[in-house]
Amino acid sequence: MMWKIVRHRAILLHGPAAAVLQIAHPRIGLGVMEHSRFEDAPLRRLMRTLDAVYAIAFGSEDEALAAARIVAARHARVTGDAAAHGVEGAPTYAADEIELLLWVVATLVWSSVGGYERSVGRLSPEEKESFYRDMRVFGTCFDLPIDYGPRDWRAFEDYFDRMIADPMLGAHAISRRVARAVARPGTPWWLWLGGHTITFIFSEILPPAVRDRLGFRRTFFSRINLALATMAFKLLARWMPDRLRFVEEYRRARRGERSVSRVTPTQSDVPARLSSQINTA
Repeated sequence: MMWKIVRHRAILLHGPAAAVLQIAHPRIGLGVMEHSRFEDAPLRRLMRTLDAVYAIAFGSEDEALAAARIVAARHARVTGDAAAHGVEGAPTYAADEIELLLWVVATLVWSSVGGYERSVGRLSPEEKESFYRDMRVFGTCFDLPIDYGPRDWRAFEDYFDRMIADPMLGAHAISRRVARAVARPGTPWWLWLGGHTITFIFSEILPPAVRDRLGFRRTFFSRINLALATMAFKLLARWMPDRLRFVEEYRRARRGERSVSRVTPTQSDVPARLSSQINTA
């Protein structure tokens, strides 16, 4: 199911919203503020996340483990003083906190399923369950234990709804600052020029409670822009040639250039250290 869903470029319509939903958590937002160039390159973190997702989903075992090591090395450097900024929880923060890892994976699940259903087609409950099981294994590549957090799709929906309802999510000034920088970047010039046009992604796609806390507002124009974007992405997903519909990593894997001989993930398709975990996911 990961191959079926993640291969589509069309699901990236929800990608920037997932990035903002992650930093709506103030401990993640603080880490991004203190350890990245979020104002100069607001979408760089999203692109790095996608690189890791594609390497693990479509690459060889060596490529998947290399991607996981790169992310782990970045996370090891992301620590700081949360108490000094009035961020609740432990006085110091670290990117590898288990709750933060769980939330990042949850936003990827949410955006992938939502983007697919908006642009490509409906997913059955069984398909959502299967995709969530794949993403649980994906999370272990970043040291998120397979037995931590929601165990099935229904439990995941309950967890996600509780997080969205938590007034902590999106209310802190740090989260609002970083979210605004991502949504309306000052650089590069071409992204600044189109910044107001793409703000609909956040006004219309973010869950309403978080959207309101972050200060995004729905307008007539944001609704129209989403409708137009949805039409364009549906056209991309259904009628464009494969080189436009699907990400390059998927097409390369299908051609066998990475020695991946599969159509859907199986137990033999993930690193050996994860094989024993799939059946218990």
